Amino acid sequence: MKTKSKIIFIVCGLSLLTGCADNWQDHYTEDTTLHGTLWEAISQDGELSNFARVIASTGYNKRLEGSQMFTVFAPTNTHFTNAEAEKLINRYQEEKARGTRDDDNQVIRQFIQNHIALFNRSVSSMTNDSITMMNGKYEVLTNTRFGQSEILTSNRYLTNGVLYTVKTPEPYFPNVYEYLSQDGQTDSLYKFISSYNVYEFDAEESVAGDIINGKTVYLDSVFHLTNSLLRQYGHINREDSSYLVVVPADEIWKQLYDEYKGYFNYNDLTSKRDSMVNTHIRRAIADGIIFNLNEQKSLQDSAISTAYQNLYRNQPNYPDQRYYYYRRPYESGGAFDGAEEIKCSNGVVFKQKQWNINKIETFYQQIKVEAEHSHYIDTIIQAREPLSIRTVPTTNPFYGKVSGNNFVEALPLSTASSTSVRYKIPDQLSAIGYDIYAVFVPAIAYNENASAEERLPCRVRFTLTYQEQDGTVTSVSLRNPADNAVNFTTKADVMDSLLVASDFHFPTCALGIDDPQTTLRIASNITSTMSSKYTRTLRLDCIILRPHEE
Repeated sequence: MKTKSKIIFIVCGLSLLTGCADNWQDHYTEDTTLHGTLWEAISQDGELSNFARVIASTGYNKRLEGSQMFTVFAPTNTHFTNAEAEKLINRYQEEKARGTRDDDNQVIRQFIQNHIALFNRSVSSMTNDSITMMNGKYEVLTNTRFGQSEILTSNRYLTNGVLYTVKTPEPYFPNVYEYLSQDGQTDSLYKFISSYNVYEFDAEESVAGDIINGKTVYLDSVFHLTNSLLRQYGHINREDSSYLVVVPADEIWKQLYDEYKGYFNYNDLTSKRDSMVNTHIRRAIADGIIFNLNEQKSLQDSAISTAYQNLYRNQPNYPDQRYYYYRRPYESGGAFDGAEEIKCSNGVVFKQKQWNINKIETFYQQIKVEAEHSHYIDTIIQAREPLSIRTVPTTNPFYGKVSGNNFVEALPLSTASSTSVRYKIPDQLSAIGYDIYAVFVPAIAYNENASAEERLPCRVRFTLTYQEQDGTVTSVSLRNPADNAVNFTTKADVMDSLLVASDFHFPTCALGIDDPQTTLRIASNITSTMSSKYTRTLRLDCIILRPHEE
């Protein structure tokens, strides 16, 4: 069965009650022995007139006069005034005018659904329970209290539910995701995350009515809210979760956006260029700021973000450095240092007006191309095909020193041929200085009895190809940073990481491009007079592009 993260809304954002084993159809069973609906009882009670006005102004009276079962906790006029009701009505209408759907309208979610639960819920002197409200919030329920409010009257049974009156409105306690939209200084992050929201209609869980003009009219429509970004980051919108989020205040977000823009400069021919630039800049800021509190060993020692878990869960050997992993986050200069702490219903927000998460800990990453992986191979010239994949035996001294204990061996077609292999380099960023390495493996790494000829060093040249801003292709012969020569020579019988370029800046970015725009050609460069000194066989472990450090 395909699993998907979702929040279930019934018409105006109604959330299904979690943990209830009742049959779905039982939720709509009407008790015909009782008289009057919830709406009739509320609208006819003078002490509930302010609450009734808010209900009617949002259209929620239609829900409360139907056959679906609800439990309503209605605040009386004594502590829910006409002015407070008017303020909510105006707020609802303002959001409605802006095009906010009822599923997302804060008056519905934060006030109305905060006082209504699905199904009949009665209390007795023994009741000490938790009730799930329609917005997914959990409230304590006893025979005398609903959340923080005193129950004035209880267990009034009506044809479509149970009515309580309470002394004061129940305060709304936002979860982490909701808080981002309300703070006023965290809109940038909220808008980025919510841009991935998609509501999907579910006909199976909706309640069908009559068929009119050949189409089913639904009495209660159920929508699933999906968010592909939160499936990766963590469900900070769920009440049964526990997350910590380091949130950049809007002014910090803007500073980071402007700073990171240069790293994501796609060439002018890139499809949907502006959209890709915008998305990757925001991902660079937001990746690595969410932490599942249930999966932390000790936040005082280290904080492991969900981005770290996603990256290393799928690629346990990638790369050697830990990204999205922060040591001593509370110490001076740490990821959490200086943050304003805001408690939420499902975790905590650490709002930052300074930013301590370094780019070298997140998106400013090493690129590693495993030479034996065929999808990286672009062109093979004067070498036997397919290239040979060699495995380092567990008893070999080089076991554990070769990446993945596998490497590629490109054997020449003849004793006079110059072997070369061109590799695709994916995902490089622009404006980052890269140190580029080619890691060679000796023949004895898989055959300890290799001949003297097989154990000779390599003499090689490197050609780097990349795209300019206008999409034209540039090829450069790399020169040895040590002596500016075009030829590089490996050492015999050792793992040799050749530095083939130092602090190299690509003019354009290729992150997320399906067909990599950058290649590195590795070619043996041996004349006939050198055949006794060098081997024409290329044995390559990997290519590494490492961000340059001064």
